[in-house]
Amino acid sequence: MRFLTEEDLRLLYRNSPFAEYRIEPDTRLTPGGRQFLNDRGVRICGECEVAGRGGMAGKPGVETPGNPSATASTSATAHTSAAPTSPATPHELLALRRAQSIFLNIGAELLEHSVVTAGEVFELERLLAAAAAGDFTKEPEFPACTGINAENAGELLEDCFEITGFHAQLEAGKEIVRLHGLRCELRCLEAELSGGRKRAVRIIINRLSQMICRALGGTTCQRKD
Repeated sequence: MRFLTEEDLRLLYRNSPFAEYRIEPDTRLTPGGRQFLNDRGVRICGECEVAGRGGMAGKPGVETPGNPSATASTSATAHTSAAPTSPATPHELLALRRAQSIFLNIGAELLEHSVVTAGEVFELERLLAAAAAGDFTKEPEFPACTGINAENAGELLEDCFEITGFHAQLEAGKEIVRLHGLRCELRCLEAELSGGRKRAVRIIINRLSQMICRALGGTTCQRKD
């Protein structure tokens, strides 16, 4: 399975703008890639919608943490902009590259459980790459939920709930544990960064929290402030 990211489509569009894009077999659009095409009015053809394991794709118009089509959806960029940031230090770059490799590895493992979640993890890896390059214009699609929204998406928020062995034994346990592992990795990374890179990683941490909640199957926020 190949995932087309915003970066892939941006390069194609830059070389030769198009009004229609046909999805090849065994190819899926990441959320960022889909949004890129929608923003430019490009018609998507030949696409087969794939729902995640356990129906985690969500229902149109329903406000759930993992449903990009929800009416409450908004971009974290709408209210907050990244502060000017100096070039990354060698240590910061190494830490970011390490995190990228972990995201790629986990994304590959998640393909066996949910291609939707795997695609989102690959998209988040691209956001880490953008942060390493000092590009803070790209942010994940951030559907607002009860506990996380555009106002606090860039803040360092606590986990919505504790992940324990109970969650690991659920049907979606492997998915939940892997996403939690990525979140823990980024919490360590966030402490080593500054400026726009620190904020970019916080946004990804909070997006992972939403993805964990979705994998758990909950529609009611379990965040305790």
